[in-house]
Amino acid sequence: MATCDECKKEFDVGVERDEFNIEFPEDDIDYDEEIEGGPQCASCVGSRIESNNNVGRAIDMMNGDEDYDGDHVEKYL
Repeated sequence: MATCDECKKEFDVGVERDEFNIEFPEDDIDYDEEIEGGPQCASCVGSRIESNNNVGRAIDMMNGDEDYDGDHVEKYL
């Protein structure tokens, strides 16, 4: 068992890896490559990825590469 550095939850790495792959089935994202620092559960890794994606979308909106949503930009930038 490992303990998540972010939320302090104890977890089995294999189970978390499977849960991560279910949450991000079509993305070219690898659980093991996304871990920053020490061990992290799938929930914490997934939350960080979603947050980063939202920031990226907000930047794309500001650059005119995606339809502008002022609420989204305000929330994530």
